[in-house]
Amino acid sequence: MSVRVVDKMPRFKMSVKSVMNDALREASRDILILSRNKAPYQKGGLRGDADAKMVKQLHWKVSYYKEYARFQEFGGDSKRRVRNYTTPGTGKKYLSNSGKRVGEKITTLFKKHGGRAK
Repeated sequence: MSVRVVDKMPRFKMSVKSVMNDALREASRDILILSRNKAPYQKGGLRGDADAKMVKQLHWKVSYYKEYARFQEFGGDSKRRVRNYTTPGTGKKYLSNSGKRVGEKITTLFKKHGGRAK
């Protein structure tokens, strides 16, 4: 009597990568939403010109495309500083603080999506 062993590991690895990519997609979208709410707002251009996209599998990027986005994120540069944000609740570090908040909960996102791997 012979026993036939079927190796399902390659298919499982692909499934895990797909599921974890979904978790990272959700995390990047959460970062985008949180950062848009905290981004400085005077005329609305900064908030409207941002997106979250996949660079490659398991690698996502949240980007703001306005030329002054970096200036606003860091609260100035070597020559000037932003002293006053006109809209309450907005300010510097709008993107990095959003990333930290979502990063604290990333394990729950992985657990939420991880159950789908087969």
